[in-house]
Amino acid sequence: MLDWYVAEIVRCQTANLINRLHITLENIFAPVEVCALIDESRERGLDLPPPAAHWLGRMDTLLRGGGQIVQTFERRMINKSAAVYAAPGTEAECSGRTVVPAFTGNAHRLTMPISLFLQQCPADRYEMLMLSDFRRSLYLRGIDGLGSDFPETLERIRMLVPAPSEGRVVTLGTSAGGLAAIWAAIELGLPRAVSVGGVTPDEIGEQVQTQGMSASGFDEAIRRNAGHLPEVLLVSGEQNARDSRKAQSMAGRLPATLISVPDCANHNVLHALWSRGELRPFLARLMEPGAVSQA
Repeated sequence: MLDWYVAEIVRCQTANLINRLHITLENIFAPVEVCALIDESRERGLDLPPPAAHWLGRMDTLLRGGGQIVQTFERRMINKSAAVYAAPGTEAECSGRTVVPAFTGNAHRLTMPISLFLQQCPADRYEMLMLSDFRRSLYLRGIDGLGSDFPETLERIRMLVPAPSEGRVVTLGTSAGGLAAIWAAIELGLPRAVSVGGVTPDEIGEQVQTQGMSASGFDEAIRRNAGHLPEVLLVSGEQNARDSRKAQSMAGRLPATLISVPDCANHNVLHALWSRGELRPFLARLMEPGAVSQA
């Protein structure tokens, strides 16, 4: 992997291009991949350009600082828009894990590098299906390679996750992925959906990419599944008025629990919690079946 990385760095003729490469890697690499890159570069004693050396050092601190254990997720790309992150394990070990279809925001990450997010999720307890909408259409136009619209995409996702009867699948969506996470949980019959600073149907007309589109299917799904809707958790920063209003608006459409993160004015709630050392237990409360869902 290091040879490939060095070749890519050499091709980047400016610091800006190197930074763009690193953003791409942050959006796909699992923790073990990043750490392997760091370790191999040190073993070879490579003299990398300053932006590359800085990035490797920063990622090492983020992922292993303070003696953190590197989570053993392995990445399997389904296509450029979807990837499974799961640690090796026996059938019995894997069957006890919570599976999380995660709908990323417009930056194609869960508000932080994927490897940093995965470091907050013990690999023996979780498997992740990371999904990205490169059309930036709130997933209404589907996901490249999975479907041309959201209903078609959901049918493909249905084949990628355990049956709802197992009760161990929880959807997660951040920002532009929030609506999709809730909608998916409703249509797939899942027990819980988590939206962090998520969009609502009211915002569809506000974005250029979704002009002329409709989320009427979302309200229809709520009506069609009345009586067996998922538990919906809506997370926002306590001091972020816009995200709090969005959560209240969504709660007006279906039963939901509003979770306000204290002393947080950021849209990027997850990063704020990480900086306070609170993200791992917070995610456990949100995503583990049967866990207390109140912050």
